[in-house]
Amino acid sequence: MRHLIILAGGKGSRFWPLSQKDKPKQFLNIYSRRSLIEETISRLAGLVDQDNIYIATNKAHKKNINEKLSKKHTRNILFEPQAKNTLAPIGLLSKKILQKDKEAVIMVCPCDHYIKDRRSFLKVMRQAMKVAEKGYLVTLGIIPGRPETGYGYIKARRKEREFYSIDKFIEKPDIKKAREFLKSKKYYWNSGIFIFRADALLAEFKRLNPSNYRLISKIKDESTLYRFWSKLDSLSLDYAIMEKTKNIALIPLSCGWVDLGSWMAIGEIMKKDKNGNVFKGKHLDLKSKNITVWSENKLVVTIGLKDLIVVDAKDAVLICDKSRTQQVREIADRLS
Repeated sequence: MRHLIILAGGKGSRFWPLSQKDKPKQFLNIYSRRSLIEETISRLAGLVDQDNIYIATNKAHKKNINEKLSKKHTRNILFEPQAKNTLAPIGLLSKKILQKDKEAVIMVCPCDHYIKDRRSFLKVMRQAMKVAEKGYLVTLGIIPGRPETGYGYIKARRKEREFYSIDKFIEKPDIKKAREFLKSKKYYWNSGIFIFRADALLAEFKRLNPSNYRLISKIKDESTLYRFWSKLDSLSLDYAIMEKTKNIALIPLSCGWVDLGSWMAIGEIMKKDKNGNVFKGKHLDLKSKNITVWSENKLVVTIGLKDLIVVDAKDAVLICDKSRTQQVREIADRLS
């Protein structure tokens, strides 16, 4: 059967001040009337039964989960005692799913993505599940449309019948490297979306990271979760398994994908005026260019600005050069 793990445990600090500690971005309505986590569930509803949807989030988000999701979506939730990146929650939930379904194929999706072309996305997901059924650990590589320094990359090696083999994973590059990657046509943005058989993933987990696998195997209930979770290493699935396994496949994806990782992403998904400006909420502007203004309550007036982000949230105001939006996380971390 098909199963879905939704990753919803992040702090969303690069979306400060809209995203706050008590309500991070996955519970906010960024581009529709539904929160990002609700959008993710809806997007994949045609591929998986409601009873087979699992959510990994932090225990601090229990209130948000109960407010945003109906009871049918809160049956299979892992409330992590503390943040441990993605390896631990994916591994633990995969083990739980395998105990129920020995033939389980699992899709792992972060909940902070925007997908413009849902039909193309679902088509590729179905293709990926067929490849995963053969025992491969599958990742989706986004076909890049520009030289991007904010994403990690995956370099494809050669085309197989249904997928590409992978040469290597690459950390976020500088602009020079990003331009080379775009020109090469061998490089894809790392989407963070994975598809695999539960038994295949856990076999590689045991082989490549035996110490953390042993700890995961000891977690049986809430009591043992709190006893062993703190001992787990904070590792990403990419680093711990996907970058090291030989049993991996990449499938290209072009669907209007946007990672809502920072305020720059808003300009990719919202309508712009003739001067490249994006306005959300009450605003009045005179002769500004390429600015993004987000106002929750107050009227925001801008005059002659260029390449700026302006966010007026409930209890804070952000004014930031667009070239430095990644540093918003530093401010959020300082304030916390």
